[in-house]
This record gives sequence, C-alpha cells and structure tokens, in this order.
Amino acid sequence: MDALLIVVAALLVLAVVGWIMLLGSRSHTNPHITVGRRLPSFVCKREDGSTVSSDELAGSRSVLVFVRGSWCPFCSTQVQALTYHYRKITQDGGKLIIVTRTPLDTTRRVADQFKVEFEFWLDENLEAATGLELVDDEDIPERFRGEFGRRTILPTVIVTDSDNIIRYSYRSSKPSDRPEPQRFMSVFEAIS
Repeated sequence: MDALLIVVAALLVLAVVGWIMLLGSRSHTNPHITVGRRLPSFVCKREDGSTVSSDELAGSRSVLVFVRGSWCPFCSTQVQALTYHYRKITQDGGKLIIVTRTPLDTTRRVADQFKVEFEFWLDENLEAATGLELVDDEDIPERFRGEFGRRTILPTVIVTDSDNIIRYSYRSSKPSDRPEPQRFMSVFEAIS
C-alpha cells in the first residue's frame, strides 16, 4: 500500500512538473513573430530623428535585434558579438538593425567603439515592441528606473528574407537568454 502511494505521488509530481514546463514553453511563443509569417509593420525612429518602417526592409535580407538597452550587460555582450558578423550580413546588401528604447547617442557609442555602422532604430515609447508583444513590464533594474521607467524590450532576434517573411525568430525568456549568433547566421546565409 505504501509503495502504491509513493508511485501515485511521484506520478502526480511528474504531471505537475510537465504541466508547468508546457505552460512555460507556450509563454515564449509569439504569433506576431512566427517563422513563415510576414514581419508585421511597425514604426521607429532613426538616429537622425526621421521615421522608419519595418516595411522598408523589403528587398533585402535583414537581422533585427531587439535589445533592452545600453544599461544591460547582456545586451552589450550581444552587440559586441554581432560586430563579428556585421560585415558578413552587410557585404551582400543585408541589413543589421538594432532596435532599442535607449537614447541612440548612448547606443551609438557601442557601435563606434567596435568600428561598425550598425543601424539603430529607437522605440522610445515601446510602441513597436508593444505591437509585437515584446514588452517586459517589470524588468528594468531599480537603479535605471528613474531614467527608463519599469518597462523594457524583451531581447529578441528576427531574421527576414527579402519579402519580409520571417525565417528565424527567437524571443528570450530572461535577460541573459540570447541565441548564439551562429544559430541565426546559418539561417541568414541560407536565404537567397
């Protein structure tokens, strides 16, 4: 009888753990950035203050990297890693876009440090991120909330083909969670 209770309890625990894992994995899916679908239209600002639309990416392969901000050490590491792939992306007319809500002059210093011409798009009020369901409402560390508020962009990488069809999509589950560049670069390179 005791052995039966232990088996039933163990099965119940496994079922609960499985259910939690299933719910957790579902929370990372996003219907707006699903592979095979067209990249939704969204608007940001360029460094010069002009408006730019995601629709303007049509005609070239693109890598869009949504980052939390220059205050995030994981974002800085990710941007630094992208400098290695920058020339490979742009040499054949591809585009590498960094989308951030951090003031662009702060973000530009990172690109200047590594001598690359990343294209930065500013989503200051998180309108694009909200439309794409890429907002984290409580993830900015306390010491930065005075300047940036509580809301930030969920780290995300999207690769599109020249028709703006999403060929790779990765939305991070936590601030330190980023895809290895080789994962999305292999997709980017395979797109003709």
